[in-house]
Amino acid sequence: MLIASQVYKATIYRDAARVTRTASIELEKGRTLLEFAELPADLALESLRVRAAGAAGTKLEGFSSKRVYHDKIAKSEIQALIELVEKLNQGIQVQQSRIAAANARIEHLDNLLKETRSFAFGLTNQKLTISQHFETIAAIANEREKALAERSELQLGLIDLQNQFAAKKKELEQLNSQQKTASYQIDLPVVMEAGGTLNVELSYLQPGCSWEPNYDFSLQKGKLEILYTASVSQESGENWQDINVELSTAQPRTYAELPEMEPWYLQKYSPAAPRAIPNARMDRMMKSEDTIFPMSAPPNLLSMEAASYAEAEIDSLGVSARYTLTQKVTLPSQPSPSRFVISNLTLDVEEDRLAIPRLSEEIYRRVKLVNKSNLVFLAGKAALYAEDAFVGSVAIPFIPQGGEYRLNFGVDDRLEVKREIIRQSAAGKFLQDKRLRSYGYQISIANPTDETIKLVLQDQLPVSQHEEIKVRLDKADPNPDSKDDLNRMTWNLTLLPKSKKLVQFYFIVEAPTEMEIRGLPRD
Repeated sequence: MLIASQVYKATIYRDAARVTRTASIELEKGRTLLEFAELPADLALESLRVRAAGAAGTKLEGFSSKRVYHDKIAKSEIQALIELVEKLNQGIQVQQSRIAAANARIEHLDNLLKETRSFAFGLTNQKLTISQHFETIAAIANEREKALAERSELQLGLIDLQNQFAAKKKELEQLNSQQKTASYQIDLPVVMEAGGTLNVELSYLQPGCSWEPNYDFSLQKGKLEILYTASVSQESGENWQDINVELSTAQPRTYAELPEMEPWYLQKYSPAAPRAIPNARMDRMMKSEDTIFPMSAPPNLLSMEAASYAEAEIDSLGVSARYTLTQKVTLPSQPSPSRFVISNLTLDVEEDRLAIPRLSEEIYRRVKLVNKSNLVFLAGKAALYAEDAFVGSVAIPFIPQGGEYRLNFGVDDRLEVKREIIRQSAAGKFLQDKRLRSYGYQISIANPTDETIKLVLQDQLPVSQHEEIKVRLDKADPNPDSKDDLNRMTWNLTLLPKSKKLVQFYFIVEAPTEMEIRGLPRD
C-alpha cells in the first residue's frame, strides 16, 4: 500500500534538521506492507526512526529502505518538445529552399542586365525604340530590387528559426539529462489483530537545512529594543507546509569514542652495544667529521592518539538552546532564508561617548549592553538603529545571561572635539649632558545639546624604546583618571548641556644632548 506522508515538525540545527513526518492510515485486520515513497534522497538513513500507534496487538515487523528512480519530467512533455524541434528543423529547410529560389531569380535578372548586346541588336533592327529599351531595363532593375528585399526578409526569418531551434534543442537535451531523479522508499510491514487506524511517525536527519540568529538593536532614550530573529533556510527538495518548527543550537552527530589512558612507562636508558665494523667502513668513518648520536626511544603511538581528545572537547563546546516557534510556518525549499521572530525585548543600557582626538576628530556613541534577559544571545549579525535611523550592521559575539558587550552606534555629529599643540620647545633646555624637550596639548570638547553626556577621552604620551630616552608627564589639567604602561591616558568626563570642556597636558622628553630622536612632534 502506497502511503503519502506529510512533514509535521522540523527541529532545525545550524547545519541540518531533524524532520518528523506523519501519516494516518485505515487498515484492515491482517498483514499490510506500507510503502512510504518519495522521501529525500540525501536523508541520513542511519538516523531513520519509525514509530507507530494503533489498536491493541498491533505489531511492526521492522522496516527496510531502498533507493527508487523515477521520471522527473513527464514523457508527454518531452515528446511535445521533440515534435517542436523537428517542426523547427523542417521550417529551416523550407526557408533555405526559398532563399535558394530567390538567389536564382536574382542571378537571372543580373544576367538580363548584362545582355546589352541583345538590346543593341534590337535597336539596330528597329524592333525597340530608345524609350522601350530604357523601360525594359527599368523593369528588370525593379524586379531585381524586389527579389533582393524578399531574400533579405527570408534570411532574417531563417536566423529567427535557427535561434528557436538551438534554444529548444538545448532545452530538450537538459530535460533528457534530468529525466531520472532518486528518492528513498521505506517499506514497513504491519500486522493488525483488528482493523482500525494506525498512526505512523518517521523521523530522520536531513542535511541542507540551517538557521542563523539575527538582531535588530534599536536605541531609544537610554533603552535598547532588541528584535531577536532567526533566518531559516532548507533545501531538502520539498516545500514544508504549515509545520511546527524548533530551532536548536545543539550539534547532531557528536558521537565520539571514549578515550582511555594507557600506562605511562619509564625505563632506564641503556645504550646499544657497539657492533664490529668492517675495516673499510671504519676508515671512512674516521675520515668523517659527522657526530653520531644514540637513537632515541620510539614515540608512544597510543599517547599521540590520545592527544586528539582536545579536538573532541572543542566540538562539544558551546551552550545548547532550543527555541520553539509559537505558530506554524511554511518553509519553501530554496537557498534564500525566511526570517522568524524568537523574542522582542527591551533592556536598560548605559550610554556614553568616546573621543580619541589624536586619531580622529569624530566622537563615537557607545552603548554598554548587559544581558539581563532569560535568553542567551548567540553570535550573529545585528542591524543598529538610533532613534529609528539606520546606523550600520555589526557582528556580535556570544553573550551569555549576565554577560556584557559594548556596541558602537556610530558617530555623534552633534558634539565637537579639537586637539592642538600649545607648547613645542624643540630646542629644549640643557642640563649637563642632557637635553630637555617640552610639549603641551590642549583638547576642547563642545556639547551644544540639551543633554548631559558622559564622555571617555583618550590620549597618549610617547613611549621610549631606548634606555637613555626618558618621557614623563609634567602636568595635566584635569589629571587623567588612569594611565597604563604604554602611556595611554583616559579621562572620564561629564559634559553639561550647552557647555565646553578643556583638557591640557604637558610632557617632557629627556635624552643625551647629541642624540637624534625620531617620533617627536614636528618643529
